[in-house]
Parts: sequence; C-alpha cells; structure tokens
Amino acid sequence: MKPIISIVGRPNVGKSTLFNRIVGYNKAITEDTPGVTRDRNYGEFEYDGRELVLVDTGGFEPATEDNMFQLVELQIHVSMDESSAILFVLDGKDGLLPQDTEIANVLRKHSKPVFYVINKVDSQKRENDLTEFYKLGAEKLYPVSAAHGLGIGELMDDVCRALPVGGRGSGVSYQGSGIRGQGKTSNEEDQKEDDVYHSEIRNPKSEILIAIAGRPNTGKSSIANRVLGSERMIVSEIPGTTRDSVDTKITFKGKDIILIDTAGLRRKSRISMKVEEYSVSSAIRTIERAHVVNLVIDAAEGVSHQDASIAHMVLSRGKGLCIVVNKWDLVKEKARQNEYEQMVMNRVPHCSFVPLVFTSAKTGKNIERIIETDIRIYGQLQKIIPTPSLNKAFEGFLKKTAIPRVQGNQIKIFYVNQVTASPPTFLLFSNRPELIPEHYKRYLENSLREKYAFSGAPIRLFFRKK
Repeated sequence: MKPIISIVGRPNVGKSTLFNRIVGYNKAITEDTPGVTRDRNYGEFEYDGRELVLVDTGGFEPATEDNMFQLVELQIHVSMDESSAILFVLDGKDGLLPQDTEIANVLRKHSKPVFYVINKVDSQKRENDLTEFYKLGAEKLYPVSAAHGLGIGELMDDVCRALPVGGRGSGVSYQGSGIRGQGKTSNEEDQKEDDVYHSEIRNPKSEILIAIAGRPNTGKSSIANRVLGSERMIVSEIPGTTRDSVDTKITFKGKDIILIDTAGLRRKSRISMKVEEYSVSSAIRTIERAHVVNLVIDAAEGVSHQDASIAHMVLSRGKGLCIVVNKWDLVKEKARQNEYEQMVMNRVPHCSFVPLVFTSAKTGKNIERIIETDIRIYGQLQKIIPTPSLNKAFEGFLKKTAIPRVQGNQIKIFYVNQVTASPPTFLLFSNRPELIPEHYKRYLENSLREKYAFSGAPIRLFFRKK
C-alpha cells in the first residue's frame, strides 16, 4: 500500500506548483487566482526507491453563498484523514496571516506528521526572515522555492523518514460498481527534465486512458464518482466546478484503466478568465492523450452544436468515442431509446458508428456499461486485420460497387494494407488515387465498418499511387 502525502494551505501559496515540482510535470493548474484547485488531485511518483502518492487539495477559504468553499474544505478533511503525512504550505512573501494560524489549529486535530513548508523563499536573506512562522508551534521550518526547485530534496528526505514502512494504507481503495482503484497520474509526455531533481522521480506507465468530457454541468464528475464509488470529486450544480483534469487508476474486470474527469469545454466567447482558458486547454490536452473519450450530454437538453464540435475534435484526433446520455431519469416523456438515438445521429451524422449509453449518475443506471463500452471501443482501436483477409474483403467491396469512371479514366485499387492501429489506418494503392470521388471513399469506409465493426473507433484511409 502506498503512503499518501497531502498538500494543504490557504489559496495562492503555491500548493499546485509544489505538487507539480514533486510529481515531476505540470499536471495541476498553477495560476495567481485564489481557489483554482478545487478537487483533490492525486499524483503517484517515486522518491528514494519508495512509491508514494501526493494529493493537491483546494485552498481553505471562507464559506460563500454558493457553498463551494465548504465543499472544498470537506475535501481537504477527507484527504487529511487518509494521509500518512501533511505538507502545510505557507507563503514566505506574505508572512504569517491569521488564516494560517486557523489552519494550523485544524491540523493539530488530525494527529499526523505535519511539515511546515515556507514557499517562495529564493534567497538566504528571505530565509532569515521566517522566524514569525515558529509561532505556529513548528519544530522545524522548510524554506523552499517550488518554482525553482530549491529545498525540495531536504523536505522529501524528512518526509520519507517520517512515513511508516508500507504506509498507513492507500486510502484510495474505492468500493462500488464492482470497481476498485487508486489515484494516479500518467502523462509521461509532459514530464519535465529541466533539473537534477526531476531525474529522481519516475512517472508510471499509462494503461487504458479513458476521459470524461463535455460541456459544463452535464454531470461528468457525478458519473466519475459513480464509477469510483467515492465522493472523491466535488459535485456541484455550479457550471465549471472541475477546472483541472483529475486522473484515477481503476481496475475493472481485470483491466487496468486511468479514468480522467476533465473540466467542462465552453465556447471561446464564454471564456472570460485566463484560468478558464487554461481549463479548456487542459481538457483538450486530456482528449489528445486519452484512448477513449466519453462525451457526456444532458438527456433533457439534447445534443448541442458545442457537443457536435467536441465529438468532431475527439474523432479528428483519432480517439475512440462513446456518447453518454446522462440524466436519463429526468426525461419526462420517457422517449424510446432508439428514437433518441436517431435524433442524436441526425444532429451528429459524423458519429453514426459511435455507441450511445443511456445512464443516470443519480440512480447509478448503466454506470458499469460505460466502462464496458469503453473497453470494447479500445479493443476496436487496437484491431489489426490480416492483409489477406483485408484484400479479400476489398475485392468484395469493389465487385459490389465499382469505382465510377472519372474523365474517361478507369480507376483501379490494386492492394490494401493496414499500416497502424489506434486509430486503425489503411493504405490503398491505386493507379489514379487523386481521381477517386469522395463519396466512393465514404462507401469504402462504411463497407469496412460493416465488415469489421470498428464501433466507436475512427478509421483512416489513405490513397497512394502505384
């Protein structure tokens, strides 16, 4: 079981920057806007030969009318309960504030090892001005600069010495829906190697990456919570609650999966804050690194133009797609599923091969079916068709409907080969590839799907001259 280390503190003290520095790449949003981190963000890393889990939490804030910061504080308390050690981050530039003292009083109630980390200390002079922080009752202060990587090694050495062998328990074993998991990050492509410290940290290999995406307030986090069987993510009726992507490792029927809950994707005209723009960018990057994306739509609202744009973006990047119709329990007229499916396909005709799952995060209806469908789509993405079988199938396609003559030219396709998977990509050799009509290319694609399924998986056909 891997020990869990939680990072806590008031907003804008550099918690997410410290998280990124320790985990080894920019996973958490870092922005000079208080309250950016709201959900608990889990990252798995290795230090000094030990596998550890780091948790970035939302900042302690006074309660507001929308109740958001009460939810954030609840998440922090849950995180501290499951942790083996706590990094209490303070701002060396701001000095000791009354809110810091309040947080210190809360931490004393948890009886966990607390490390007082004074961030934004990048000079010896500033380090000498930290005596006021001893008022919190700390035996030792850890001056660091998360942005520049200063002081991190000493901090982590002491943290590791304080952790029990084997940890207190992962605290992230979820029950429900027959799924169990533990928090994890896996974006190796984004890993930073800009200093010696990063070379000490190794990111784990990725498994099947499944993303949950869509417009704000369609129930993405509620679906993720149902899958995990845990209230790990904040769920609120306020659009845009999830601002960063949150990765969680789960095991489902013997398959290892990374489940990613993303920030809601808005139209550009409705993005008013820099952090919201970052969230959209983060969601797009999540889609790009995922294998399969679940596009969550609101059953009562139906498919919007924005949903169609998201679906196009997913498929154009070669990712598997599943359309999840959430809040099906709220559809008053109880439309038949086949009629609803037809309505969806009429609005997004480019998704005719994409499966739909009708679900309700509220009641738990068909939650497991989402993951089952995703796994099948992943299998379709990885499908490799033997060349003899492929060419025999194309002989049938060409015989059934011949290529029309263009400008008096007879067009032939001699040979077909699958060159790669994920997405399945095929190379067709022709005497005049530039003259093959687009409608005939679509016929070949549709015939290929009819023969070999490729449900939820985009396929690509390339034509070369021979």
